[in-house]
Order: sequence, then C-alpha cells, then structure tokens
Amino acid sequence: MFQLISTIIAVVLIAVDQMVKNWAAEVLTKGEIAIIEDVFYFKYTENTGVAFSMFSDNRWILVGLTSVMLIAVLAFFLSGKVTDKLQQFSLALILSGGVGNLIDRISLGYVIDYIDVRIINFAIFNIADICICVGAFLMCVAVYLEDKKEKQAKNEKKAEFDEIDKDLEAIFGREKEHE
Repeated sequence: MFQLISTIIAVVLIAVDQMVKNWAAEVLTKGEIAIIEDVFYFKYTENTGVAFSMFSDNRWILVGLTSVMLIAVLAFFLSGKVTDKLQQFSLALILSGGVGNLIDRISLGYVIDYIDVRIINFAIFNIADICICVGAFLMCVAVYLEDKKEKQAKNEKKAEFDEIDKDLEAIFGREKEHE
C-alpha cells in the first residue's frame, strides 16, 4: 500500500516539476524575480549538463546514463524487495526527480533550472534536483537505520547465546564437580 502512495507522490512531483518549469520558461525568460534581495531569486537557466553544469553539451550520453539509472531504480522499486517505507519513499523521490529532468533533456535538449540561492553562491537548480537530493539523503538515512537495527538484533542474539553458554557451563561445570 505504501508503495502505491509513494508512486502517486512521485507522479504528482513529476507533474509539479513540469508545471513549474513551464511557468519558469514563460515568466522568468523576461527577467529574474527577487524573492529575498541578494539571497533568493527565481532565474531562468538552461542547463545542458548535470549538477553544476558538469558534462555540458553531452545530451544523448546524459539521456542514456539517466535512463539506465532510472530503469535500475524503478526495477528495484518494483521488485518487492524494498519493504522499508523510508526506502520506498526515497526511491520514489529519486525516480520523480530523475524523470522530471529526463523529460526536459529529451524534449528540450537541456534542463530548466530556476531556483537561485545567492547567499551561498550555489548552482541554480529545480524541484527535480531537490527530489533527487532529498531522496538520496533519505536513502542514506534509511540504510543507516537498517544497518543499526541489524547490528542491534545481532547483538541481542549474541547476548542470548552468551546467556545459554553461561547456563550450560553452570550445568556441566557442576556435573564435573560431582564426578
């Protein structure tokens, strides 16, 4: 059930990403909008690369690599092997962001970016990028928590066996004393 909810969220995020990018293409090409002066702006940018414009002007290589990665993530998402809700949600976010940017890259030849945070001199980005980054971060958290849970279970199991060993030692140790 949660996988279905995560899928719906992913579809909604893809739609929102595309709507906001369409808005940016219509409105922001006429000029940037200052939300907080010298801090936060909406500014239209065409990115032919990936993060920080790396690998610019390699459209079809990026389409191919992104497609392969998204197919792998989708296969993992649909495999039924991911039962942890945080991992399912993380994968849905990564998928929605990847698909959102892939749509742009295939249809336009570039990705529309528009969120410009100037206070930290950061790359201009979009909602899809946020989904990818938040999804990747949440996946790291989910894997960490799962690993922590597994270690705790292993330690509890070890403690049980240690207790059994003590009991056996006490039983058999007493028998040796009687002989």
